[in-house]
Amino acid sequence: MRSDGETTGNHGPSPLGSAADVPYDLVGIGFGPSNLALAVCVREQELPISCLYVERRPGVEWHPGMLIDGARMQISFLKDLVSLRNPASPYSFLQYTKAKGRLERFVNLDEFRPTRIEYDDYLKWVARDFTDQVRFGTQVLRVIPERAPGGSEDLTLFRVETEDVATGLRTSVWTRNVVHAGGGRPVRQPADIAKAPTVVHSGEFLTRFPAQFKDHDQSLRFLVAGGGQSAGEIAEYLLTHYDRAEVHLAVSGYTLQPTDNSPFVNQQFYSSSADSFYRMEPGRRSVVAGQLRDANYGVVREDLLERLFQTDYLDEVKGRRRLHIHSFSRLAAVHEDGDGLLATLGARLDGRPDEQLACDGVVLATGYDRTLDPAVFGEVLPYLVLEENGVDVSLTRDYRARTRPELRAGLYLQGFGESQFGLGDTLLSLLPFRSKEIADGIADRLPTPVTGGCPVLAGRAAAGTAGGGATARTASAAYPPHWYLEHDQDKLQALMERYRFATLISARSGDEPFATHLPLVLDPSRGSKGVLFGHLDRANEHAALLDGRRMLAVFHGPNAYMPPAVFASDPLPTWNSMSVHVRGRVRVVEDQGELVRGLIGIAEHSQTDNRLRADDPRIGRLIGGIVGFELEIDEMVGRFKLSQDRDEDDRRAAALALARSTERGERDFIEYAVGLSLITEDDPRDLAAGSAGPSTLFPIAVGGVHE
Repeated sequence: MRSDGETTGNHGPSPLGSAADVPYDLVGIGFGPSNLALAVCVREQELPISCLYVERRPGVEWHPGMLIDGARMQISFLKDLVSLRNPASPYSFLQYTKAKGRLERFVNLDEFRPTRIEYDDYLKWVARDFTDQVRFGTQVLRVIPERAPGGSEDLTLFRVETEDVATGLRTSVWTRNVVHAGGGRPVRQPADIAKAPTVVHSGEFLTRFPAQFKDHDQSLRFLVAGGGQSAGEIAEYLLTHYDRAEVHLAVSGYTLQPTDNSPFVNQQFYSSSADSFYRMEPGRRSVVAGQLRDANYGVVREDLLERLFQTDYLDEVKGRRRLHIHSFSRLAAVHEDGDGLLATLGARLDGRPDEQLACDGVVLATGYDRTLDPAVFGEVLPYLVLEENGVDVSLTRDYRARTRPELRAGLYLQGFGESQFGLGDTLLSLLPFRSKEIADGIADRLPTPVTGGCPVLAGRAAAGTAGGGATARTASAAYPPHWYLEHDQDKLQALMERYRFATLISARSGDEPFATHLPLVLDPSRGSKGVLFGHLDRANEHAALLDGRRMLAVFHGPNAYMPPAVFASDPLPTWNSMSVHVRGRVRVVEDQGELVRGLIGIAEHSQTDNRLRADDPRIGRLIGGIVGFELEIDEMVGRFKLSQDRDEDDRRAAALALARSTERGERDFIEYAVGLSLITEDDPRDLAAGSAGPSTLFPIAVGGVHE
């Protein structure tokens, strides 16, 4: 069985994804660097995620229109798909050069930045191991939220309609999660641009433009709109390949500006910086992004600027001028004019007239639109929660789109979160980290398998080999024994309301688990099993793992040691206890009024006369430092180990011992921990009932000796 859940050999494909009752866990739109890094991450972590990727092109192609000879990456080869996440990965760039037999030659280049052509070949090399998970030559037409058959009213699936580019054949697949990494759509600005074959976007420059001008000795005039790296590279290409051509650059500022790639500025591309940026208030994000904009937008690497200037200077020596920079200009229109084109350059400074420029070809280095295509996501858009700017989709820390409660299927966006994660979101630097966030997020949200009537952990344990190893034996055993399981929901809720101080646990695949101890207040009137409210300190690392994830909350009831003397039947000693394990999905409480009401609810359930008022000024000083959340319960497991395997007399004796031990044990330990006597004249300790002092109840090491 392959990792995508389809069979190999002569048995034909399995029906996975072909119907709503057998959905994929993940369908990826696009198979460029982002989803390729995700596919590698899922495989390397051995996550039990069934995957299918859909790619419009016939194979992996990375910006084929800009694979200009000699053009180099703007990042180190160490920022490949995997190395910053897993330096030992077999899919690193260095492993690629070794497999190609040129590792030593690459090292001898003394160059950290590979060429774009080599990076594209690296991606193709990695992708060869994942072709069984990809449908190439297939485009996505629509993504449609749907309900699972026989399930709740919630929309837990997406139906993804696809079309074979070559044949037009349309099919649908179903999935629990969509990961959209289709890239941005080329921006053809302004709208008044002729649809002529000699007007192209930079993304299709090499694949279309040179074919329109095969005679390299012609006296041609080209216009490049834009002042960024792509515009600079295209200008250099045209100057190099068309010796008698003029190249005009329309730039929005005074002239071409250098990239700020200084080491301190480049720290913004650290994974930790993306996390810090995400936690900022929107106003602060905007200021920081503006300060760092010169690291990516409307700027050109300094080495390319130097080459352009040297070319321009040499032209001056030869008595000619080929490079023209139109300052403070914007392309306003392009019209066909006989066999050529007429471009209108609008002035960006007041008082200057528009400029008319006759030219033979126009290249639009005008960037990409990073919004969801309504033709594809039109039926999803109404469910999405937007950022404060009303444009960008609000994302959780693991890049999942926040949605209205009824849409439970996961939509993850790669390269669409710059406003929330910083400039690195659309670039390659963060791919290894982002792929892990998404892979872990999807793994955490997989349905929990059920074996023998008892829930078992989803993930690697549930995916144990069928050979009957330890994992398989553990999963098939009934634990805890059925006589210790409490199914009475009223009793479970009663324990949760009596012992509100719980342990919240998150486990992310490959990482250490997070646990936080905190009060959780139950509202049994909401949902099928109730909703819990709690809050964390914003500085708690756990806060970043909340929104949209499944979590486990453990409520700890009474527990006590049961010596053999308690029972008439003289069994071995044991430990009796009561606890409730609660699982559900967490939602961060964004509304401040809702958060305040939750805090008031905790105070109201405190079993004291103290009450909290909404207008208490102390709340205003506190609320900015906390994160409120709700956990909608979808599973409760009561573990009441109360000697149910013994006769009625032993059970009664055990219950009495548990009650007495709990009553005096808690007070004794508090006295020991505080270091003060808590016995008062009005409330004496019932020593006659068999209470022991702290030294006998708790074998604590004092002065190096156990007392």
